[in-house]
Amino acid sequence: MTPLADTHVHLLAGLDDGPSSMDEAVAMCRMLVTEGARHATALAHQNEGYPENVADRLRYATTLLTAKLTEKQIPLAVYPTGEVMLSPTTFEDWQAGYLLTVGGHNQWMLVEMPHGMFLDVLPIVEQFRPHGIRLIIAHAERYQELLYDPALTEKWIAAGCMIQVTAGALANPWEAGMEKALHNWVTGGFVHVIGSDGHGLEWRRPVLAAGYERLVSWVGHAAAERIGSLWGVSVLQGLPVQVPSPKPPQRSWFSRLFG
Repeated sequence: MTPLADTHVHLLAGLDDGPSSMDEAVAMCRMLVTEGARHATALAHQNEGYPENVADRLRYATTLLTAKLTEKQIPLAVYPTGEVMLSPTTFEDWQAGYLLTVGGHNQWMLVEMPHGMFLDVLPIVEQFRPHGIRLIIAHAERYQELLYDPALTEKWIAAGCMIQVTAGALANPWEAGMEKALHNWVTGGFVHVIGSDGHGLEWRRPVLAAGYERLVSWVGHAAAERIGSLWGVSVLQGLPVQVPSPKPPQRSWFSRLFG
């Protein structure tokens, strides 16, 4: 099976609402390996609810996890990453050294919306652009304003953003219309990386394989490998990633005829 990359999984014990212990974190890593993953974020929330989760703390916790995985001979490479909740001070907080980019490479920042809100990311994109940092929109399928507006999604991608979707949402969409919208995103080239958004063994388990198989069924093996493996590994390792522009959505014969 293709070695998958989980670009969104909470693996840092006791730092947020993810695993409560190192043993649970290691068990999650074992599960990811059985799911086909060989690369994963060692992720924790960075927002006002977890003020102690500064970049250095996440890096240190990842070092401890890496040592434990080596000791247990678990073949999973983990990369320190913050899940950054957007705020008016996101750019300044990164400049001050509080926020951690994906893998600490200062190439990609994984961002989510504030609870119950949807923001235009383009002003923040412009703040980070001179520093060579681009945004990955975490669990983008959650945001109906984006999922059901391909023109807006295309605009964000053109500005340099990557779109991440949750593997579980691909495998089992939870609301009417979501499967069709995700299918349109995937087949149109709007999706770039996947993540399990795993938090534990009992709640929000780190599952990837079923979502990856859904990608294969929709776009074939080559495109699924780019989304599920190649681009994700490149992001985690700080390698260059060039994604093609998405395809414009197909218009129906009715809309073409009547405008």
